[in-house]
Amino acid sequence: KNSLLFPNDIIAKTKWEEDCLYLYKKYELAKNKVNKFDFDDMLIGCYQLFVNEPSILERYQNRFQYILIDEFQDINKVQYKLMKMLSKGSQNICVVGDDDQSIYAFRGSDPSFIRDFEIDFPKTKVIKLSQNYRSSHQIVATANRMIAKNEQRKVKTMIAQHDNGPSPILFYPHDEEQEATMIVTDIAEKIEQGANPADFAILYRTHTMSRAIFERLAQSNLPFVIDFDAESFYQRRTVKSMLAFLRLSLDEDNIDACADILPALFLKHNLLQEIKAQIILQDCNALTALSKIKTGHAFQERKLAKLPSQIRTLQKLSPLAALEKIEKDLGFTDYVKKRGNEGSKMEKGSDDVRNLKVAAKSFTDCQTFLEHADHMSAMNKEVKKMSKHFPQAISLTTIHRSKGLEYNNVYILGAVDGGLPHDYALDDFRKGNKHALEEERRLMYVATTRAKNQLYYSVLQNRSGKTAYPSRFLYLSRSAQAIWV
Repeated sequence: KNSLLFPNDIIAKTKWEEDCLYLYKKYELAKNKVNKFDFDDMLIGCYQLFVNEPSILERYQNRFQYILIDEFQDINKVQYKLMKMLSKGSQNICVVGDDDQSIYAFRGSDPSFIRDFEIDFPKTKVIKLSQNYRSSHQIVATANRMIAKNEQRKVKTMIAQHDNGPSPILFYPHDEEQEATMIVTDIAEKIEQGANPADFAILYRTHTMSRAIFERLAQSNLPFVIDFDAESFYQRRTVKSMLAFLRLSLDEDNIDACADILPALFLKHNLLQEIKAQIILQDCNALTALSKIKTGHAFQERKLAKLPSQIRTLQKLSPLAALEKIEKDLGFTDYVKKRGNEGSKMEKGSDDVRNLKVAAKSFTDCQTFLEHADHMSAMNKEVKKMSKHFPQAISLTTIHRSKGLEYNNVYILGAVDGGLPHDYALDDFRKGNKHALEEERRLMYVATTRAKNQLYYSVLQNRSGKTAYPSRFLYLSRSAQAIWV
């Protein structure tokens, strides 16, 4: 919407876009029906007012003779048009930004607004602020080589103002579990030697990548904070649904678990009422009641009839074996594929399943594994609640949230293809679209330049149970010191 694309302007090309367009239309109708404005409407309403009422636009053009915009790389289309409207008369406009740090495409920002600024404003005077006062020379040199590979950018080279830190370090953990152990051990040793916990940040591309490091920090006595909107890994829809099968195998009366597995069985949520009715009418437990409901489809009802015996076998298996049985024998793989086909390209349910199986390897029985999952979910809520009380704490955050911040020591998780750059960007690149991959490189650039003195890239050898390969963004960063562990 903030790119000025309204429902009638959009032609859906995929099932996902059709669903989004349907929701967009319904949302706008519902909002207009009760005369409500959302955040984007404040921008769009202003834009439409200026277009429809030139006299009002002229009044504000005369009122504001000088305009300054900071963080210009984050601007979206409607903001850019408003800026051009307001400054049309005076042409006195100053913008400050860095196209190499444009990382918010998902909310409409576009680095072309910086790149094409001199076309829209031919009398522009450009002043390059090339001095970096934060990071050491080794980190800045690494960042320069990395971002230079982007084709669509304003060419510039940053110059460091201090040389106090060592070269960035690449380390090679076997998987996410060892990655977390190595990082927490390293931080604990440095804090024991006198470092402040607030000197450390652990950055990752997506929240789901933080599962292992969160668990290791939660088991330590180190103070740490996480993003307030960081959902517990075990509360993610795909994960929660998969764990519900285990819960039902241990407690056949668990009605909440019944509710959580309905989507995976391709059943509508309103069938939960029928399950509750069957519990009373048949005087049986929730699992048995689930097997007796009528869907109107013979093949589905036959599948449900077999469900109790299949689910009961799970409790005798190790958590990993049980999860694999849920995938293959109970049709969970089909559910994940359907969600992937109907979901957005950032929705990688298969990643959640693989990550859950990595977590399950550490446990020998399902009960203990579920207790661990519940404990970590509770810890997630507790850490977020207590975060404001720990100003001196290790930061656990996404790269997007770290923008504008700085830390003495930074660890970047999952610096492998599929992690950073993300799978969806690689998929686009294979189809001939470079834009997403260039944004991912800008994201790596932002993460790299959060570090003041020491920077670590974690190059997993195995990611989500599969062989991983170093991020293509690291091949140009020859100043990094490789340490094999």
